[in-house]
Amino acid sequence: MRRWIIVALAVLVPAAGLTIWFLVRGDGGPHAGSRLRVLFSGETMGELEPCNCSGKMAGGLPARGGYIATVEGDRLLLDTGCIGAGSRDFEVLRTEAAMRGMAAMRYDAANLGESELWLGRDRLADLARLGVPLVSANVRGEDGAEVVPACLVLRRSGLKVLVTGVVESGRYQVGPGLAVDSPREALGRLTPEWRKKADAIIILADLELAAVKDLAADFPEITLILFRGRGDSHAPERANRTIIASVYGEARYLGDLALEWASASDFSAAGQAVLLDERFAPSDAVAEACIGWYKDAVRGRRFDPARPGPTWNRIAARQAEPLNRYVGSDACRECHAAEYEKWSAGAHARAMESLRRVGYEFSPECIACHATGYGASDGYKSMDETSALARVGCEACHGRGQVMAAAGHKGTARSRGEERCRECHNPKRHETFNFDREWAAIRHEGKP
Repeated sequence: MRRWIIVALAVLVPAAGLTIWFLVRGDGGPHAGSRLRVLFSGETMGELEPCNCSGKMAGGLPARGGYIATVEGDRLLLDTGCIGAGSRDFEVLRTEAAMRGMAAMRYDAANLGESELWLGRDRLADLARLGVPLVSANVRGEDGAEVVPACLVLRRSGLKVLVTGVVESGRYQVGPGLAVDSPREALGRLTPEWRKKADAIIILADLELAAVKDLAADFPEITLILFRGRGDSHAPERANRTIIASVYGEARYLGDLALEWASASDFSAAGQAVLLDERFAPSDAVAEACIGWYKDAVRGRRFDPARPGPTWNRIAARQAEPLNRYVGSDACRECHAAEYEKWSAGAHARAMESLRRVGYEFSPECIACHATGYGASDGYKSMDETSALARVGCEACHGRGQVMAAAGHKGTARSRGEERCRECHNPKRHETFNFDREWAAIRHEGKP
């Protein structure tokens, strides 16, 4: 076994908001003097841009495009998969929007990951037409036919680079018309031929770390495995003769590494996990291709977030209570005048207005935190039909108000306190949220 020597290695901690460098040295490579730069992303999960309700946050596809615009010369631009976040109609539109943005950035290849499997064969075929080349060595049609190419051979910096993808089998829900083979068996069939075609082999993998290391042990001809980060970045490390690495997702980070060959038997990999913050001017072209397109695609549409289907989205169906329905905050005013006035002067009472100002008033992912009862059969549906619920009203925290508003039922209000607040004011949407401080600003107990 040839030995890898780690010259410098740092653990990547996305939460710290740092750009962290790493360096790994090895003892194998195709050509002396060759250099291959690889930019890579993963687990975008439909995050077109960060939620800016509480101030500017890092990330977003336009910021990713802004960084890519600063990279000169030959490079590969790859994605490890999980571009979208679910299989419901509005989530598929987000997936399409993200892929349109990636097409504007000229991605070279993207893997089929877990969330792509959810969509099924027909929807994948539609996405494959958007301009982002999809690859998979182990996803096929139920009839055995190829759904997307098993690999692509790309020429960069004088090298022939073969890029393929794999996803774990037997673990994820698979949409109609698709089947998933064992990654190891699929690569076992294909790599003997691939060795003849390429100077370097890159695997994009939706696999756990242990499975990635197993692949590196079984297939020493693999140059680089970029794998699913699952909410973290993983500093590159030696795995047999292969370099493995991952990067934090949700469009907040982009991996940037370079393979360099000092001789035919000595190469190194150096790179960074780049936080996509204000240092990089957002790309207007990418913003128009994905965010502009998405806002137009959802405008005027009414979606059913309660429709079942595999998803990571937190929007869930809330069943109506017998003899108790959402009635809107105005129904609380007569008995709770002081509390109503305090609430009506705050931002919660104008939550939907803030969405209209930025064009997201039809986006279910945003409405869920800007309206009352969205996803419930008696909750917010549209401005025309349920305008009284087009805000974060009293019932968003205290529960349905029909019974409370009825005569003789005072004192039945419920409050879930901090737990309810953190459903929307979480690190993904409000990094600086402090419950005690925020509660002091909206506190409204008092006698009716």
